[in-house]
Amino acid sequence: MLRTLSLLAGTFVIACASTEATTPVHNPEAGKQYSAAVVARDELKAKLAGATSEDRQFCETKAGDCRTQVIDKRDELLSSHRVPQCREQPNSESEARCVIETLTKQGTPEPATEYVKADIWCLEQITKCVAQHQQEVVADSRLALIKKRRSAIESGTQGVTWRSRVSAASEKIKYIRATLPPDADGECQQVSQNTDCEGSIKQASSELDSELAKPEGEFDQKKAAKVYEHLTKVQASCYEPELKCLNKSLSKYGETAETRRWLQKNLDLLDKRQRLIEKAGDAESTPCIDSGVASHQADIIQSYKAYIREPVLFFRTQLHRSFLAMHKSQIDCLSGAVGDKG
Repeated sequence: MLRTLSLLAGTFVIACASTEATTPVHNPEAGKQYSAAVVARDELKAKLAGATSEDRQFCETKAGDCRTQVIDKRDELLSSHRVPQCREQPNSESEARCVIETLTKQGTPEPATEYVKADIWCLEQITKCVAQHQQEVVADSRLALIKKRRSAIESGTQGVTWRSRVSAASEKIKYIRATLPPDADGECQQVSQNTDCEGSIKQASSELDSELAKPEGEFDQKKAAKVYEHLTKVQASCYEPELKCLNKSLSKYGETAETRRWLQKNLDLLDKRQRLIEKAGDAESTPCIDSGVASHQADIIQSYKAYIREPVLFFRTQLHRSFLAMHKSQIDCLSGAVGDKG
């Protein structure tokens, strides 16, 4: 009897020892890491849930390739940790949740943590995409509003006038240079190169954009128009140093008080021509400009050659008159295109 009891006691001890050896050893640090990963994942999910369905759909398509890698991690988890009762779940995602719950209860959450971290990595990619996409949508909306309001100002009578003076200033310089002999190509170039207007134009443009982008209740069309007018003044002023320099230099090339009157007539016509061009638009303007050049080019070239041979009052006047005829022809055509006979 004593021997039997002794054998039973020994068997019980061995059984207890065996059970104790197979029980997972709980790792507090591993548990903390898993809990932290779950919190981080849930925060990202909540953040993503706050986005619009359009934003989520856009980024699921653009940055959602990471989902494939998460699925691979899930399949790896299921194949490495088979839990019979979890196999009865309706789909792989539910089975994975069941396996994760089982692993954490057993005190071995490390595989679950690895899977959750993979999910976190993917969610971070998508939420980052959503944030960027939202910024782009806001920026695009702002640009569209600026473009719409600016177009409304530019298409008005005053807007056309303000806009045309910038192109007119450039065209005046081109015209004067076109009447100078070939050896005058370097005239006033240094003045042009030394004119630093980039910063002023950038600042004026920024002020205009800020004004045009104001919310509906704060936007003032008249104030925005004044800011736009200021921008065109700044842009046109950038041509003034070169234009003034060229005007001063013209006397060296046969320009007199008499020829300056013809010069000024051409400059005035350039102002009018550019207003009509801005009003008509490039598509309507180009045929008028081209036809004027085609009709008067031969006469201009002939007058220019005569002036180059003998740069005196008569030939310089004739050169200005040849250009004047071309400019008038272009203006007549443009006036018809825009219905402006004035």
